[in-house]
Amino acid sequence: MIINGKYRHTYTATASDITPLYRLTPNAMLMYFQDSFARMMTIHNFAAFDIVKQRRMWVITEVQIDVQPTVTYWSEDFTVEIWVSELTSLRIYCDFRIFRKDNGQLIASGTSQWNILNLDTKRLETTDFLVDKLTVVPEFMTASHKKVRFPKAQSVDMQMEHRATRLDLDFNFHVSNRSYVTIALLTMPDEALSSQTLSSVTVHWLHETYLDDTLTCRMSRTDDGCYLHTLANAEGTVVCELMSRWQPLPEIPEVSEVLNRDL
Repeated sequence: MIINGKYRHTYTATASDITPLYRLTPNAMLMYFQDSFARMMTIHNFAAFDIVKQRRMWVITEVQIDVQPTVTYWSEDFTVEIWVSELTSLRIYCDFRIFRKDNGQLIASGTSQWNILNLDTKRLETTDFLVDKLTVVPEFMTASHKKVRFPKAQSVDMQMEHRATRLDLDFNFHVSNRSYVTIALLTMPDEALSSQTLSSVTVHWLHETYLDDTLTCRMSRTDDGCYLHTLANAEGTVVCELMSRWQPLPEIPEVSEVLNRDL
């Protein structure tokens, strides 16, 4: 449903979407946000299966998400609201909110950057063919759409390797953007996860990787308390970089005390 240029779709949380702390997982937030983007573009006949006939492909290159410490339980409904907030000659910026359907409490919000790739030339195409079809709602959920610059890592606090499996791939046979985020966050220390909850994440997707590629993920702490996660391929090329911030975990009520529904 599109109202005043903004698309809304409501989803029901499944067990795999929820962390042990009753939060939507980063993977779930990305999945439902991107699904809403695809649904919105389908309405305008610009979905991936539409533009591939023109030898074009959607590419997401950046996302920033601010996460609220909002509980989300299994089988509860939440809504994703998404809109095109800025359209430049080469970039489409989509901002979004995720909130509980029952009381409107914000779960997460942020912005994303998309491009159109020509499948034959492997070059970015202009957005000219989108201008007359997409409604731009100039409401930003971040301070600006300027690229977030990550601080330089001074040392490596943890390093791990991951070999891409079929479970990591998307329908294009590339390692999916959500898989990079999942792999990167595996480098978070257990002690941090036991006492903190995610407050923001910024991701830059830079290069494609494929089945059986080995990714080296390095995690570094910065002086201001954030974590930098860098994924590189076997040639040492950085394919994805991620910055995460965390905040102290609030008290969590027992689910049996707060949830009383007829299913």
